[in-house]
Amino acid sequence: MSCRGESELRIIILGAGSIIPTKNRFGSSILLETSLGGILLDIGPGTIEKLRRIGLDPSMISKILITHFHIDHVSDLLPFLKMRALIRKNYGKFEDVLDVYGPKGLNDFVEDLLIKNRFLRYLVDLDVLRDVRLHECWDGVVAAEKKFEIRSVPVEHFNGVAYRIRVDGVDLVYSGDTTPDERLIRMAEDVDILIHECSYPSGRKLGKHTTDEELIEIVSAIKPRIVIAVHLYPEMEERIQSLKESLTKASGGLVYVASDMDVIEV
Repeated sequence: MSCRGESELRIIILGAGSIIPTKNRFGSSILLETSLGGILLDIGPGTIEKLRRIGLDPSMISKILITHFHIDHVSDLLPFLKMRALIRKNYGKFEDVLDVYGPKGLNDFVEDLLIKNRFLRYLVDLDVLRDVRLHECWDGVVAAEKKFEIRSVPVEHFNGVAYRIRVDGVDLVYSGDTTPDERLIRMAEDVDILIHECSYPSGRKLGKHTTDEELIEIVSAIKPRIVIAVHLYPEMEERIQSLKESLTKASGGLVYVASDMDVIEV
């Protein structure tokens, strides 16, 4: 699916699913193509392969925003950093800084993977963190430039954060994984685009996630111009159409129940 818009922002859904693959969805990752470069929202399994499929030069990625440290949201981080280091060494690319944002504990997470794990310590010798800046986020503004701003709030999911991003004149909120959370709803006031997880059907919820009926209530409260539902487990497959209809009624705007490789031009 490809939908055209009027701004410079283009959203490519690299992974709209969970750790359990279905025909149309697997993993968590979203690419924002902006006038400032590519921004990845989470970097779960299959991210690099899907970037390859769309023909994106990995050196175009300038920022990675990680919502939490569960493997289905971060599994391609180390492969991406290794790829970046080898391409820089062999071909002279990647001279620009890569900014990686994540919740409190990001520095410890990376150190534990690279330094304390003796089987991965060879990545240090490859200098995979060269020109990589790590930014720990929690509650407040974490980056502010003339045409770009990132804010975060903690959400109810294992040390997770949600992000609000302003770029190319568009305000976007990405939930990551979370139960319904008033902090996210307050941060999302007057937002243009809401990208929110919808893991399970009502009555079949597992863990700290959001069901279809809960997402409808969230969208009713926020009223974004565009809603994109992501992080769907296989149990949601039978409710795709009814979810889209209910979200459209709740928001009064455009609704996408995302599949992998969907393209939305805002």
